[in-house]
Amino acid sequence: MLIAKKFLRPQIAHILTSFVRSYKVTIVGGASEIGQTVGLMLRAQPSITKLNIHDTLNQTQGVILDLSHIPAESILKGFSGEETLDRALKDSDIVLATGGVPRAPSASKKSWLENNTAFIKMFSSKIAKVNPFPFVGILTEPINILVPMSAEIMRNHGDYDPKKLFGIATIDHLRAQSLYALENNLNPRNCMVPVIGGRSGKTAIPLISQAKPACPMTEKSIQEFTSRIRKCDENIMDAKRGYSATLSVAYGALMFTRSVLEALDGRPAKVAAYVENNDFGTNYFSGIVNINSNGAAEMQRYTDLSKFECHLLERSIEQIRKDVIKGKKILELA
Repeated sequence: MLIAKKFLRPQIAHILTSFVRSYKVTIVGGASEIGQTVGLMLRAQPSITKLNIHDTLNQTQGVILDLSHIPAESILKGFSGEETLDRALKDSDIVLATGGVPRAPSASKKSWLENNTAFIKMFSSKIAKVNPFPFVGILTEPINILVPMSAEIMRNHGDYDPKKLFGIATIDHLRAQSLYALENNLNPRNCMVPVIGGRSGKTAIPLISQAKPACPMTEKSIQEFTSRIRKCDENIMDAKRGYSATLSVAYGALMFTRSVLEALDGRPAKVAAYVENNDFGTNYFSGIVNINSNGAAEMQRYTDLSKFECHLLERSIEQIRKDVIKGKKILELA
């Protein structure tokens, strides 16, 4: 009997694993600081059997060599140069855009935006031609501007599916979760604070009224909490002497990817993302989005917002509209 059990266990395990679907993920901008960290986190994910790293930077092959020294079953491939992007994207289930340059005090906002706009233009024109259209997650900032711009490019270049384009906003929820736990002396794993609006300091709205577990906070402490959430990028840049957030942002990309993999497997899943949504007349909006194998479904809605949150929402809507228009104008001027 014992011999039979020992024999059957590996057989059962083999049968169970044979039903696990496998997926191909491509990281575009994979040699950037964030791209490398995302690659590290995805390298050993069990349901990713093919991991492609693409970049136009010279060190791309070095990144591939570095990642190849991590024992994993996934097939790792590197692609250098814009001319190889079509091959890198082919048959991808999930594509993550992590290229461009991070925000830094040494660079002007104009040059930062120009660099990242150029990356997203190149990326969007290529991915629009991929058939079937994969899940696309954009990490390149400013998301509020570049996601609408990317959508317009895709519409003009191929068969664009709006349900599969996401500006990854997980970082806002991670920060709200962590800081809320710190504020109220809780275990962060047991906390949840939804963040809606947009993916920028002026537009992100942490909803303390919807936080779980509910904790009493004064109006002043809620305002201070909101300010801390909105200044996280700035504070990290100051603390890192000019370098922007990388580790937590990459972890957010990992969580996004895991959720999409669950959806592709037919399981219910949610992502924190900036997507096409016209509930507030902005065309785009960020929040918790239910997803399935076909892409985005309903965005989670909330009632009984506080007066302060309603005020922030009004201001956020104004700014998001401006950001969306700016994204489309940049495209028109190109």
